[in-house]
Amino acid sequence: MQLTILGSGTARPTHRRASAGYLLEWAHGALLLDPSAGTYMRALKAGLEPKRLVAVVLSHLHADHTADLPGLLFARKQEKLETEIAIAGPRGTADLLRRARSLYGDETPARVEPFPWRAEGLAVEAFPARHSEESVCLRIVADGKTLAYSGDTGDCEGLRAACAGADLALLECTAREPKEGHLSPAECEAVAAATAATRVLLTHIGPGVEPTLPAAEDGLVVSI
Repeated sequence: MQLTILGSGTARPTHRRASAGYLLEWAHGALLLDPSAGTYMRALKAGLEPKRLVAVVLSHLHADHTADLPGLLFARKQEKLETEIAIAGPRGTADLLRRARSLYGDETPARVEPFPWRAEGLAVEAFPARHSEESVCLRIVADGKTLAYSGDTGDCEGLRAACAGADLALLECTAREPKEGHLSPAECEAVAAATAATRVLLTHIGPGVEPTLPAAEDGLVVSI
C-alpha cells in the first residue's frame, strides 16, 4: 500500500501546503481520500492512471475535504471513463452528490456507499470523530497493512480505536494549543503513545503550528 500526500494543509492553504488530499494505492486499485480543490490534478501529476481510480473516500463534508468531487466526476466524463466510481462517505454524502449534480448537471456513473466499505483487496471502517456531526475517523486495511486516518477530529475514543496498532497513523495537527474539534502537537503525541501505531505522520497542519512528530509535506510518498 502506498500513500501520496497531495495536500498537507488546512482550509487555509499556503504556498507550502495545499488543503487536504491523499492518494492511496494498493494491489487492486487506487482511491482519493478527502479531495480538496485541485486534488485530482495533483494526483495525476503524481502518476495516477485514471482507470485505476475506483473510489473517493470522505471523512466528512467540509469544503476543504470535498471540493474537488464535482470537478473529478466531470473530468471522468470528459475522459470517457464509463466505469462507475464509488463515493464512500459518512451520513450526508448522498445529499452532497445530489446538490453537486443539481449545480453542474453531471451524470457520470457514481454510486454512494456507506461505511464500512469494501473494494477488491481493501476494507474501510469508520469510527465516530469529534468534529462536525457527520465526521468519522477511518481505518483502512489493504495489502496486509493498516492505515489509520484521523480526518478532522479532537482526541476521542473513535480516533484511538482507529489508530490502535496501525502500521501508519495519519493524524491531523491543526491547532497550536488544544482546540475543540482539532488536535494540537501535544495531543498527537498522546494519541501516538496510547495507540502504539508503528509510524505516525502529522498532516492538516495549521499556520504557525510546529509539529513535534514527523510531519507530512505535499508530494511525500510513503510506503506502508
